[in-house]
Amino acid sequence: MKREGKAEMIFSTVHRCKGMEYDEVHLVNDFMTKMKLEKLTKEKKPEEINPTKLNEEINLLYVAITRAKNSIHIPEQLMPKVFPRSSLIHIIKAVDENKYQTKTGGGWQNNFSTGSFKEKTYMIDELRLKHKEAFMPWTRELDSELRRMFDDGISINKIAKHLGRTKGAITARLEKLEVV
Repeated sequence: MKREGKAEMIFSTVHRCKGMEYDEVHLVNDFMTKMKLEKLTKEKKPEEINPTKLNEEINLLYVAITRAKNSIHIPEQLMPKVFPRSSLIHIIKAVDENKYQTKTGGGWQNNFSTGSFKEKTYMIDELRLKHKEAFMPWTRELDSELRRMFDDGISINKIAKHLGRTKGAITARLEKLEVV
């Protein structure tokens, strides 16, 4: 059963969405950019650079951009310096790194420099290895089953395992359903 037709939002890798089109596409800032390419070519010896792999990385951005039928949300770092304005292209401004700080170890440190954002990110496919239904849409049937299990006093851990979701997803859904 294809669930994409019913989903309000689909999270996907570029590889998985090849050949597909979406009304609206939101890109994250993890593609090869001109700046990253220049930095790579300065830091590495020519024999350490794999041009085929770099071409594949650049082509991924092309594939991602061309999935949008109506509008695209794209980080400004991925945009060329001179590019015509369009109401269909929504540029996501760079984050002010000084705005997001966390207390770690001996004092306040920037999340970007400590890498904590990257450490907290993960691929949905990797998460689904442990929780097979992670990020899948909730249905009325699943909501009913969740309510019944919770009302029967079954632990959040057991419900999460049974439904193939994380404990956080179960707790959040119970809150949304105003059960807890």
